Amino acid sequence: MKPALDIPIPASSASDANVSVADNGRLRSVVRCTLTVGLAVALPLILNDYYLYLATQVAIYAIATLGLDIVFGRTGQLSLSHASFFGLGAYSAALMANWSWPIWLQVPVIVLLAIIAGAVVAVPTLRLSGLRLSLVTLLFGELFIWAINHSGETTGGSQGMAVPQLEIGGFSSVTPLHAYVLAVAVAAVATLLVIQISRSQIGRRMLAVRDSELAATSVGIRIVTTKITAFIMSAVFAGIAGCLYAYIAGFVSPTTFDLFGSVNFLVAVILGGAGRSIGAWLGAAYIVLVPEAFTALGYTNLFPLLGGVVLIVVTLLLPGGLTEGFSRLLRLFGSEGSRND
Repeated sequence: MKPALDIPIPASSASDANVSVADNGRLRSVVRCTLTVGLAVALPLILNDYYLYLATQVAIYAIATLGLDIVFGRTGQLSLSHASFFGLGAYSAALMANWSWPIWLQVPVIVLLAIIAGAVVAVPTLRLSGLRLSLVTLLFGELFIWAINHSGETTGGSQGMAVPQLEIGGFSSVTPLHAYVLAVAVAAVATLLVIQISRSQIGRRMLAVRDSELAATSVGIRIVTTKITAFIMSAVFAGIAGCLYAYIAGFVSPTTFDLFGSVNFLVAVILGGAGRSIGAWLGAAYIVLVPEAFTALGYTNLFPLLGGVVLIVVTLLLPGGLTEGFSRLLRLFGSEGSRND
């Protein structure tokens, strides 16, 4: 049997192949960005005020879901207090708006409160994981709702409270188009930040902690610092989303930020695709639009049942969530789905 001949590949050919792959990747990125921007611009032209408001809610919930994805999808920490961070931002904005604080002062205060809340939840749970971690974060969420309900003179208690509209020049948060532009702009920035985080050293450390804390420790990764950073980032994203929600919805109440709210965010991350930025958008669209569709059809009570069935089916057939499903569809049409954000 003749030995196989080693035929050297010219360096120029390998270089050309690498350049071609890089060019194709950039081309796909440009196409995706163009389609995304085109869709964002087209929606206000084709939707009425009600559906434009729903699109705005999708953008707001996408910001909060991106935050939970940092903790759960990228760091592997199961948190059931995310709706509390969302509510903290909403109630902080509502109170400061009623106190006539300027928006340029409200945003830093909300970010600071979110950082403190994220640290308060993270520090006691550093040595916990799985079910025990979720129970401790659940306790924080329940304490938040208890505090809101027992502060009726300040927060309106279980009845909720109205939020004055945000007005800056000709901008008004109650105008559907203005609210949409604001929410989409902030959501776009949040998405780009998460993509950048995933490509940074801290993002790679989070993935290492998610895959194996023991292995991460063995290569010098500080588990405590990484977890605290993830919780703080998550809380800040949720706090900003809550601020937008308060001004655009014009009303806040405890029922939006209870345990079921946290479960909905978790469903959004799992269903959309944990660890993927586009998955946060797909999951947010699901938890906002599907209940509205069932309400419009007159089958509101069927949504929880359907939600459970859909979650089970997606978990079994598409471990990567809806993002994996879309990637498979793209491959069927001859387009290689990228596994990166």
